[in-house]
Amino acid sequence: MITFQRIDGTPVYYWRSGRGNTTLRNWQATQAFYDSLVLWIRDLRSLSSGYGSITYLVSAGFYVNKPGEHGSGTAMDLDHVRWSGGQVSSPLDRDHASGTLAVRRRYLAVDAVCRRRFRYALDGWYNAAHEDHIHSDFGGLPVRCVTGSESDTKFVQALCNNFMSSGLVVDGIWGPKTQSAFNTAKSRLGTTGDPHTSSAAWQSFLSAAARRGFANQAF
Repeated sequence: MITFQRIDGTPVYYWRSGRGNTTLRNWQATQAFYDSLVLWIRDLRSLSSGYGSITYLVSAGFYVNKPGEHGSGTAMDLDHVRWSGGQVSSPLDRDHASGTLAVRRRYLAVDAVCRRRFRYALDGWYNAAHEDHIHSDFGGLPVRCVTGSESDTKFVQALCNNFMSSGLVVDGIWGPKTQSAFNTAKSRLGTTGDPHTSSAAWQSFLSAAARRGFANQAF
């Protein structure tokens, strides 16, 4: 395990015991997971560059003494992101359920960036336990879009609904309507390859979706 207070220079705060707290905190993770966090935040900076730099992150935890990926030091719970331009994305405030489309799209953009680097991302659509954070972990690498994954399917369904008004039921079941909407999304985003089998194709799709989300542009 290594101990860190920043990810690639960006401070990571803890708000669960005090909203707005900017006291630096000692977090722990494996070196390999931290290295992926660095790649993740660099992706986030690049894809959201129109917002300026990332001022800070807020997390509910990385290594936590409990079973699973958190107990292995290979997980992150993301609560909040703030940019120097004043924009925020706040899973802690349940932005996935916001009444403002631009806020939901920004949440999905952050969600997409998490999925570029971490196989499992559990978001507000996944279940009630994740309504106030986005969980990302190493389990099951490499990254790709798995039609049998409830998390991946709900993400794609929510993405298509919020960017294309697809009218899908976000039920985690990959059926013909979800496949058709996904094919349309891939076409409109100009991505090629098979995201179900190719990590590069999935990452390309996620990058294109994130750019649209940060720009609040439909597919």
